[in-house]
Amino acid sequence: MLTIQSLSKSYDKGKNFALDDVTIDLKAGDVCAIVGESGSGKTTLVRLIAGLERPDEGSISLNGKVIASDKKFVQPEKRKIGLVFQEYALFPHLTIEENILYGISKLKNKKKRAQEMLDLVGLSDLGKRYPHQLSGGQQQRVALARALAPEPSLLILDEPFSNLDAMLRMQLRNEVFDIIKKTGVTVLFVTHDTQDALSVADEIMILQNGKVIQKDAAANLYVKPNTLYVASLFGNTVQINKNLQTAFKCPLNENCCHAIRNEKFKVFPTHDGTDPKSIDECDHITKADVIKKVVLGDSIQLLLKLESGEQLTVMTQDSNIADSIYIGFNSNDILEFSEEN
Repeated sequence: MLTIQSLSKSYDKGKNFALDDVTIDLKAGDVCAIVGESGSGKTTLVRLIAGLERPDEGSISLNGKVIASDKKFVQPEKRKIGLVFQEYALFPHLTIEENILYGISKLKNKKKRAQEMLDLVGLSDLGKRYPHQLSGGQQQRVALARALAPEPSLLILDEPFSNLDAMLRMQLRNEVFDIIKKTGVTVLFVTHDTQDALSVADEIMILQNGKVIQKDAAANLYVKPNTLYVASLFGNTVQINKNLQTAFKCPLNENCCHAIRNEKFKVFPTHDGTDPKSIDECDHITKADVIKKVVLGDSIQLLLKLESGEQLTVMTQDSNIADSIYIGFNSNDILEFSEEN
């Protein structure tokens, strides 16, 4: 449905690339989340797809038709792409109904379509109000209704929940995607929040330094991350450096980097209070002193000083932690990445 081939964009005549040789495919009806830190290229990719920027190289096709390349450029308003921004971008001087009508002014049954959109987003009786008379969540739903009104082939949500507190973000995210599922529209969801991505996306695409480093189902990103960076995005991950290899008596391939997810660590009290068989369940184990405990809701962050003198920070849900413990892990839980990754 959306095909991007070898897409590149530079803002300084090729010295640095905001996007570098990006190639992706998106199936009709899917929700694809684009995840990456600031400067990864997320916004540039969205602007190129929407037609707000021209690519330096490569092409973008929508429903089998090229909309951007070195030879062709379809204007944004002719691309059938809906946009929902972080700031909502509602016109303050227009009513809610008028905001929705703005993008479908040439439609014959525009009033009926606007009311259908208000019904869809649960704001049936609020069409005559102005944006400032609505809550942030209601304004977000108006922005969604306006984007869906022209029946776009593709809907782009650009960090739509980042201005909201955690509880409201979760509630609104679920509401918005319940609405979207009813329409069957294809969605690109840009976010820096991996929990948002995991909650709603069929696939997640990871951008780093302008390159796609992995595009996969959420479960695969967790189990088989391509890089240490991807692994760290989807859970607390500890890199097993040379010092930790020595501390846990676990020599590893020198040509690779290694990591282990926090939840794979096993924490035991000192030997006196522990069944030796439990400790034997771990392939690699060492003694540690607990330097600091920080309670974080239902989890406890432990700052440990290992027997070797190395320090390590781990999370546990066990509140009964002694001042001296054993900590270990198993070989089959170690993640391995080639050195260039």
